Formats: sequence, C-alpha cells, structure tokens
Amino acid sequence: MLTTDSQNELLTEVDGNNVVIGPIQRGVAHNSPNKIYRTIYVVVKDKNSKILLQKRSSTKDLYPGCWDLSVGGHVIYGDSYTGTAVKELEEELGIITSAKELKLVGEVLVKLPMSNEFFRVFDYELKPQDNIRFETNEVSKTIWMSIEQIKESIQQQELKWYPRPVQIIRALY
Repeated sequence: MLTTDSQNELLTEVDGNNVVIGPIQRGVAHNSPNKIYRTIYVVVKDKNSKILLQKRSSTKDLYPGCWDLSVGGHVIYGDSYTGTAVKELEEELGIITSAKELKLVGEVLVKLPMSNEFFRVFDYELKPQDNIRFETNEVSKTIWMSIEQIKESIQQQELKWYPRPVQIIRALY
C-alpha cells in the first residue's frame, strides 16, 4: 500500500499499565495485536462546543478516508503525551499553542484488530486568532459537529468512522 506515513518511525511501546517498555517501529506496532503504544487526541471545539472532525487522507496507512477526531498522533519514543499533542495540533491544523491551553479529558486503552493504543485525550478551545489550515497529507476534509450529532452519526452509521474515535467518544464523552 502506498502511504506517506513512515513505517520506521519509533513509537512508545507500553505495557497494560501504560508503563514505557521502549521504542517500537510504527509498522510493527500497527501489525501487533499483543503490543500497546501511546497515542494522543486533541478535540478542537469552537465557542458553541462544536467539534472539528477530519476525514483522513487517502495516503494514511490505517483507515484512509475514514472520519476521525480533530487531531491524532502517535507519541514518538522519548516524547510526552502533552508535547505530542501540542506538536500535532500545529502539524495537522496549523494551530500554535502551549500545554497550558490543553485540558486533559482522560485516558483510554483503544483496542483494534491489529493494534492497541493508550490514548490520552485533550480538549482545546479554538481561539479567535487561530487560523485552521490542515495538512493535505494527513487530512482531506473537515466538518464541525456537536457531540450529539457525532453520537447519532456513529449510531446511524451515516459516515465511515475510524474505530478509534468511536471507542473514545463512548468512553469519555
């Protein structure tokens, strides 16, 4: 499969208690149902509490063309959850912020057929000066929905959803 995602990128492997084991290659992590690695989500909300959703680009290595939460990213080995959230917010949406602007929502172990991810989820309230510009290698389209609309869309299967956000929404929202 043609992908723009480096399969050699070193992610942070953890155990069932989210304690760091060491580095694991992205390609290995995505194909190892018995391994767990760290990932973040940043849920971007506007002043009306609507959530920015992204449609994953067709070049993503996992679930291309599926709908996902605002920003997601793997925690590179040696990096922190919060540092990754700040970095990914800038990389994927062009929003420059600091850790103090992120609100921790919770942590969820997401299980997929070929991988397991310990997610730390943050909320970010969009500022008037923020100028969203998405990276086309990552995101093909964006829309805004309320949490109720998202839950209804998941239940009705109106959109093709990545399974990760479905588990996150059910656990934390």
